[in-house]
Parts: sequence; C-alpha cells; structure tokens
Amino acid sequence: MTSRIYSRPVIPVLASMILGLAFGSWLPGYEVCAYFIILICTGLIIYFILQRKTALILPVILFFAFGYLSLQSWIAPKFPSNHIINFLDSQKRKIVGLIDENPIIYKNRLKFVIQTRTLGEDKGNNFPVTGKILVTARGNFPEIAVGDKVSFTGKIRSIRNFKNPGGFDYKKYMAFKKIWGTSYVQGEDLVVIKKHSKTGMGGAIEDFRSKISDLIDNTGKDDKKGVLKALIIGDRNSISKNLQEAFNRAGVGHILAISGLHIGIVATVAFFFFKWIFSYFKFLLWNALTLKVAAILSLFPVVIYGLLSGMSPSTQRAVIMVTVFLMTFLFEREHDPINTLAVAAMIILIVHPPSLFSISFQLSFIAVLAIIYGLSRIHVKSVIRKEGYFQVQKKVYLFLLTSLFAILGTLPLVMLYFNQISLVGFLANLLIIPIIGFIVVPLGLFSVLLYPATTYGATWCINANSELLAKALDIVMWFSNLPFASIKTITPTYFEICCYYILGWSVLNLFGIYYENADKKNKLPAKADLINNKIELKKQSTASRKRKVLTVIIIVIIAGVADTCYWLYNRFWHDDLRITVIDVGQGSSALLEMPKGFNLLIDGGGFPDNSTFDAGERVVAPLLWRKKIKTIDTLILSHPNSDHLNGLLYIAENFNVKKVWANYDTADTVGYRKFMEIIKKKSIHMPEFKDISRTHFINGAQLDLLYPPIDYMDNNKRTWSDFNNNSLVIKVKFGSKSFLFPGDIMTMAENELVTIAGDDLTSDVLIAPHHGSKTSNSELFIYKVEPEIVIFSSGWGNSYRFPHPSVLKKYRERGCRILRTDSHGAVTISTDGQSLEVLPMIAPPF
Repeated sequence: MTSRIYSRPVIPVLASMILGLAFGSWLPGYEVCAYFIILICTGLIIYFILQRKTALILPVILFFAFGYLSLQSWIAPKFPSNHIINFLDSQKRKIVGLIDENPIIYKNRLKFVIQTRTLGEDKGNNFPVTGKILVTARGNFPEIAVGDKVSFTGKIRSIRNFKNPGGFDYKKYMAFKKIWGTSYVQGEDLVVIKKHSKTGMGGAIEDFRSKISDLIDNTGKDDKKGVLKALIIGDRNSISKNLQEAFNRAGVGHILAISGLHIGIVATVAFFFFKWIFSYFKFLLWNALTLKVAAILSLFPVVIYGLLSGMSPSTQRAVIMVTVFLMTFLFEREHDPINTLAVAAMIILIVHPPSLFSISFQLSFIAVLAIIYGLSRIHVKSVIRKEGYFQVQKKVYLFLLTSLFAILGTLPLVMLYFNQISLVGFLANLLIIPIIGFIVVPLGLFSVLLYPATTYGATWCINANSELLAKALDIVMWFSNLPFASIKTITPTYFEICCYYILGWSVLNLFGIYYENADKKNKLPAKADLINNKIELKKQSTASRKRKVLTVIIIVIIAGVADTCYWLYNRFWHDDLRITVIDVGQGSSALLEMPKGFNLLIDGGGFPDNSTFDAGERVVAPLLWRKKIKTIDTLILSHPNSDHLNGLLYIAENFNVKKVWANYDTADTVGYRKFMEIIKKKSIHMPEFKDISRTHFINGAQLDLLYPPIDYMDNNKRTWSDFNNNSLVIKVKFGSKSFLFPGDIMTMAENELVTIAGDDLTSDVLIAPHHGSKTSNSELFIYKVEPEIVIFSSGWGNSYRFPHPSVLKKYRERGCRILRTDSHGAVTISTDGQSLEVLPMIAPPF
C-alpha cells in the first residue's frame, strides 16, 4: 500500500501540507510546537538517510508542520510597535501612504489599498508607520494609480465581521491580503502628493496596459467594451452588475475572470502553433526536439498574457500551473498528469500559502483534477480509438466530456460559495468557450501584438473582435433569459461535500473497472494457455476491487440518507421554537423558525444604498441557505425605513416568499419602490393591513399583531405618527415563554401600546425598541414588558450611539440579561415552551 501511495510522491506530501494549512487557520498560535516538529522530523530524516533506511511517514509529518507554520504570518502575525494595528479606532489623523493596488471605481466611489507611511497628530507631528489599509473615497476624487503618494485625514477603523452562524470571515479574508484596517474620505479631501513615475519594466507594462485600455474604449461599445477589457487586460471594472449576473445565470461567469481556462487556452494555441511550425524543421524532428522547443516557446505568450492582464493572484496561479504542465514535455518519459497537478499546487502553496483558501484556487484545481481523473477512469483514449469515430467526432466527444467533468467536479463548491447553479451551463459553455476562448482571446492578443507596429491594424482587430463578441453576448443573454436558466441552492455542509466527492470517485472507479474488462475482452492473448492463471488472478482482483467500491457507495448512500433525515428533522419535524436575532449591523432582522418548519422573517436589515452593501444578499440570505431554508412563509416589514427594509429586497426576489405583512405606510425611496415591484412581479400575496388577523396559531405557537391600531391612519390625534411610531409590533408565545418584537416605536407609541395591550405585553425576551434609542425604552414600557432578556440589534460604533448608555442602565437596574448584536453577534434562542436556551455567537464574559 505504501509503495502505491508513493508512486505519486507529491500527493501525500501535498495533502499533508493542506491539512497543516487548514489546521493553522483553525487553531493558530502554536508556532513553537511547529518549529519543534520540523526540527525533530528533519533530524530523523537526515539520520535515516545516513543509515540508508526509508523514512516514509516523516516527510508527511514534516510538511504538515511546515504548512501550519507557513500560514502564521497571515493568521497570527507579530506586529511592530509602529504598525497601524496599534492605531485603530482612535481619533482622526493625517494619513500618508502609497497606492499599493490598482484602484477600483464603482459609480461615485473609489476603493484603493495604501501602504501607510506616516500618521499625523493634531499638533502637526508626523511619525512613521507600516501596514496596509483599504480606503473608500466618495464624491469627486482625483485620478490616482499604483505607486502614487497620497494623503487625507480620517480615522482608521478595525475590520469587523457580521457575526452570524457560519458567516463569511471578512476579517480573515482581509488578513490574507495583509490589510488590517479601513478608512473613509470625501474625494475632495484626497490629495495626491506625488505621482508615481512609471519606470522600468513594471512601468512600461502598466503604461502599455493603459494604452490598450484606451484603444478598447475608443473602439469597443457598451458591454462589449467591458468584456474585452476583462478578457485582454484583466480589468473587470467596466462590466455592469446586470451583465455579470447574466453570465452567472448562463453558467459562464468564469470566463470573465482570467484564470486557468484562459491561460490554458493561450498555452494550447501557442503550443500547437509552434509544434506545427517546427514540424518543418528536420533537425528538430530527427533529434526529437519539436515538442520540447514548442513547450519552451509557449511559455512566452503565457507569461506575456499574464503580465498584460495584471498578474492578479488567480492569474499568477494559472501561469504557474500551466508552466509546470509545459515543463513536463522536457522530460523523456510520459508524465503523470495528477502528479504534475500536485506539483503545481505545491509550488503555489509554498509561494503563497493563503491561496488554499481562495475560491479561484479551489475551483481551478478541482476542475482540472476532475477532468484528468474522469477521463482516465472512462479510458477515453481507448474509446475514441474505436472504429467509426472520425477525427472531428473524437474532438467533440472529448470536449463534451471535459466540460461535463469540469461542471460536475466544481458543482458542490459552486453551491458552497455562490448558492446558484446554472441548469443551462453545460450547453452554454459548449458554445461560448470556443467563441471566446479560441477566437476572441487569441484575436485580442493579436491586436495587442499589432498595436506597437500599426494602430490601424490593432483597431481593425478590436472592431472585428467586438462583432464576434456581440454574437457571444447574444447567446449568453438568450440562455440567461430562460426562466429555468439557474436556480438558487441551499448551502451544502463540508460533510455533504465529502460524500459527493467520495460518491463521484466510486462511480468513476466502477466505470474504470467496466472499461478495463471491455479492453481485456478485445485483446486476445497469443498464448492463452500460458497466461490463463494470470487472467484468473486478474479477474479475482477486479472482483475484489468492485466489491470494495460498491461497499464505499453503500456507506456513502447510508451517510447521505442519515444526513437527509437530520436536516428534515431540523427543517420540518422539530417541535421547538427557534429565534435568531441576526447581526445585520445598524439595522434589525430576526428569523423565527416555528414548530414543524413554518418560517417568518421580521425585517431584513439594510443600508441606505444597496449598491454599497446589500445586507439581504451578503448576510441574511447566506444564513437562511445554511439552515437549508428556501421558503419564507411570512415576511414581515415592521416599517419602511432602509435599515429594516432594504435587506428584504433580495429575500423577496430570490426566495419562495408566500406572504408579506406591512402597515399602510409607504416611502418615496428607491428601496420601497423596488420592494413593491418585486412583490407584484412575483405575485406574492400581500393583504391589506386591516385584513391581517390579529391572532394566529401556528403549529402550537401563538403570534399576536399588537400594534399599530387598525385605524391608525385615520386618527388625527396621533400627531406624533411617523414611520418609527407606526411600526408593527409582534408578540410570539410558545408554551409559557414569549418574545416581543416592537420595531422602532418610540415613547408616544409605547404609551399607546401599553394602553392597548396592557398586561399582554409581558414577555420573557424583548428586542429593544429602536435599537436602544433614548427616545424609546420608556420606564412605563419596560415595567409592563418585564423582560428577563433584552437584545439590542445595532451596529458597532454607530453614529447614533445605539444602544444609549442611559437605556442600558435602565435594563441593568431591573436585573435584565443584556445581549447586543454589535458585541455578541447573532443571538439564537430555542424553547420547548418551558425553558429557554440562549446562544450568542460570542459568549459574554462572566
């Protein structure tokens, strides 16, 4: 067994390093232990080498420790005293630094990363600092580029996560980029101290990229211009969000990001071009140098394309991977594609360990591995050698299988990261990849080669490319507009992903056994009597392998059934009430999972401008998908302020929402108009406020709509009526436990609510009105509710000072347990009707 594993020696070492990296991300801070393991293993390996003995397991342990250690400078770095990490969340300072990456412009905002150089005090004293921060500028900002020295005055804020179960770790994502803070500035206040003089090769390349960008701007049109920039120079800033979504729905979104596909196509075209040219040189043919020289020369267009596209991390990984594959042609013996892939992955992870956690890295290598392994298991070479297959048929057959294995191989990761799969992706890729990959991209690179010699020729090529691209975009839009083009999916667990890949491996091995047997039947032995015993042994071995594979399949199916039953219970069969107060920043959102799977969502959080950050898409929806929720039975909008409404737009559009509750209030805002458009477009039932029953019984739980009064719009005495004071107030009772969701009502509305509901307000858990504002949370209201637990839904460091210190004091004096989403993250509460189980994401100190 060991010898079989080490027939591909890089694979066990790579697997060990990957485990070390994963362990280092999960449990950082044990560098000393890692150094000790490396020292011991290195010493033992040297000893075994001197003794001429084999040390099979030691390299595996060594690379596990190496992987763990290599990630620590990102996960648990040791910062110097003048690092910006020591100046976060303090007063405003004058910040001076150098632009570190290409700025990104979206609408009226500019985002850029700077390597800080100095910070300035109020008295004018400057001191040197180090570290990178992400800066967002709004309004009229100057034109800046990589290397420019800029200054502005602002506060450096710490990077924080939305603390929800299984939520995206934005802080770690930024740490992998070595970015440790953020800042905001008005564009008018951003000062360019010194423009960077573009010298050397880097400056020349950047200047050339700028000229190609201008050429495309002058000749390309509309969406075609943005796509051409993305394909040729790696600039995706000009691609509209609608076009990006269209590509994603059609299942061809990967084409817009330069990665292994593009670099691989460039390498393939270059390799066969050089191979064809050098096939006419007898010297190279006689010395078997044709393939070697073609492989070496193919590196030049690969590297040039990488440099031209900006050498983003995904492009760098693709260049390394393709380079390793091309280098295999320099060896005489036939190379092992899987081992070669492992070598490429090993090099990338040694150079940049955080690449393991990059989506593009995972998708690229899984896709290539699925293609290589899938084609090897079905013995594609033996299949296409059969009589009756013409050359074109063989290539089409191979292309179909390649696309199929790439899609199936990346399917669970696409579901994990994007929660969307394209049902037309297989067909769309068959049409789009040949057009864009083998025509548009090569023609675009040819126009780049022509540009220094003839601008007219380059312009003609770009125009021709635009026409070809227009046809491709028409195909993309046609597929995207199909009503069944794509579906949103729930998020698979890591256990489910493992089961999928194990099952896929097993099925492919069954195919492998079948094709092996078919090949043996077609090969008649010359001396059947002499090798009869060997054939019998082979049959026994094949039968044994088949039994093992079938056993694995049965185990995976059993595990899958158990996992399905677990989630069916969690979604539809549970008897308890579960409430999650979601951390949406400065806003409010709560998910109620009633007994037997009936789901309500009260508000969705949100920011004033969804194009800046969509809380529904980035926070609420991922939490629902992780809980395997795709249906919201009742969506409740307490009032149409953006911090309660805007997160619901994405939910209403992308989930199966059966019913919407809201009061009579309407808002003259983009968000509210879009919300009503979605409801109309999807024919979601939205009863009039007066027609909503005041009491509902849902699988043993009671839901009461306590406020506002049905005739609140006609009551002229309510001079204090506004969006906040007209909020829907919901009380949920299950057994002896009750929960109150009062929206953003303020003191006058609280007084009216007390008059209407009286003792019915008493609740065990209270979501503090108006995020803990001092204009709410009156003494009378608190007295009537008598909560044991109070949850404040507010954003960290918000400008409103929510929750207000005076409000916190009131609840503390009454002995209430206080939880805050800005400090403790999402709060999950479950009850069987008799007791409460409260689980904040971050446990408060005792």
